[in-house]
This record gives sequence, C-alpha cells and structure tokens, in this order.
Amino acid sequence: MSPRPTLVAFRVLAFRGENPGEINDSALMLEMQQDIQLGLAIPNVPGAGLQVNVKIRLDALSRTEPESAPVASFSGEYEAKFHYLPGVQEATVTTLLEQDDYQYLLVAQAYPLTMTHFRRELQAMGLDTRNLPLGLA
Repeated sequence: MSPRPTLVAFRVLAFRGENPGEINDSALMLEMQQDIQLGLAIPNVPGAGLQVNVKIRLDALSRTEPESAPVASFSGEYEAKFHYLPGVQEATVTTLLEQDDYQYLLVAQAYPLTMTHFRRELQAMGLDTRNLPLGLA
C-alpha cells in the first residue's frame, strides 16, 4: 500500500456515562451505535505532510428488556491522527480515501483502541463487557 500513513496520535475527546440505578442482578442488553468519519487535513506550513483524521463516536444504551426504558447510557468520542510523509500529493490521498478498502485500513487501526477504552469505562461503571468485540465486525 503506497502511500502509507503513520498513526501518530490517538486520544479520547469525550466520555459520558450515566448508570444511576441498581441493576438487581438482571441481565442487561447493550445497544450500540457508531458513527465513523474520515477527514483529510492539508497543512498551510510549507513542507509539512498531509494528515488524515479518523473520528469515532460510540453511543450505548443498556436495557433489561428489548422495549424497556434504558437503565444506563454511555457515549464516547475518539480521534486518531495519521500523518503522510512530506511530498505525498493531495490528489493521491483524495483518490485513496474514496476507496472503501483504504478507509477500512485506517479505521481498523483506530477502532480497537477506541473499543478498549470504551469497554474499560463501561466496566468501571458496573457493566459486564466480556461480549463486546474489540475489532470491526
């Protein structure tokens, strides 16, 4: 794969959770939604390389039954930054970013980091996260 960007930064932008009640040892179902966005950053500093940002937002609701009111809610926002070597052209990267396989390669590097943190936070708030996947399905 050429050109290949390097993952240079990963950070948690925000995490919010609310688990106000007692669970009473009942099994909880976790409903998750994700929103993944990719963006190309073009530097205005001469000689600097291009950058691709991957932003991932996860939202989860915990319920005791499929149609019941949520017992707990959680959301997290994450960002991964990839840098290209100086000299890689914008047109080249733009063409690559239009390809699903190339997008997948970038997201597949950031998603396990995202899920590792998200799972840890859910565990800290009292949920069993053993069945949550770490990678992309």
